[in-house]
Amino acid sequence: MTARLYSFVAATALAGSLFLWLALQLPGGEEVTTLIGPRTWPLLILVILLALVVVMVVLLAARGPEQFVGTDEPDAPQDEVVDEAVQRDDASGFTFRHLGVLAATVAYSVAMEYTGYLVATAIFAAVATMILGERKPLRIVLTTGVAVALVAVVFDQLLNIPLP
Repeated sequence: MTARLYSFVAATALAGSLFLWLALQLPGGEEVTTLIGPRTWPLLILVILLALVVVMVVLLAARGPEQFVGTDEPDAPQDEVVDEAVQRDDASGFTFRHLGVLAATVAYSVAMEYTGYLVATAIFAAVATMILGERKPLRIVLTTGVAVALVAVVFDQLLNIPLP
C-alpha cells in the first residue's frame, strides 16, 4: 500500500504540473470578452490540486502512510452517521455506480442538443443523484434545483455566456 500512495502522489503531482503548464497557455480574462477568461477555472482547480498534493506529501513525511490506510477490522468504531435514505454499497463494496454515472454523462451530452442546456442539466442532476444513492424525493429535487440554478447563474451572469 505504501508504494501505491507514493506512486499516486508522484503521478498526481506530475499530471497536475503538466496540466498547469497547459492551462497557462490558455487566454486570460484581459484577452477575451468575458469577465473571466478560459484560464481562470482550470488554474483554480489545478492550484488546489497541487496544494493538496503538497499537504499529502507533508503528511506522508511527518506521520507516515498509516494514516491513509483504512482498517479492515470488523470491530473498528464507526464514526459515520448512517443515513437510511442513501443506498449504500453491498457488503463486498463492489458496485457499478461509476458505469451508471458514465452512461448518464454520455446521455447528458447527447440530450443537451435536443432539450437544451438547462433541461438536460436538470435531468442529469436528478439521475446522477439517484445513481449515487439518494432516495428521498425532496433531496433529489433540491439537488436538481441547486444544480440548475448554479449553472444558470455561473454561465449567464458571471461568465456572460448565453446557454443554448
